[in-house]
Amino acid sequence: MKINDLNEIDFKDPPTVAVYRKTKKSKSYYMLVTRKGVDIINNSQAKKPLIDHKYEIIDLGIGKYFIKNWSNKYKIKEVEFVE
Repeated sequence: MKINDLNEIDFKDPPTVAVYRKTKKSKSYYMLVTRKGVDIINNSQAKKPLIDHKYEIIDLGIGKYFIKNWSNKYKIKEVEFVE
């Protein structure tokens, strides 16, 4: 999903935004936007986590502000959106 497409989604509560890398040496970053809380993303006990346990979470925050800010900072063009 493109970053501009997120403007069409109506968030009743502020979205949770996470930026992660698949390996520590990777230069590419990925972004996950969800309506679920921070605890669900950051749960190490989950059997089906939103972000796999072997990936490194770089930034984690709540609010639409982080989507645009971090996409520019980490040069992310596409976003994964999870209900």
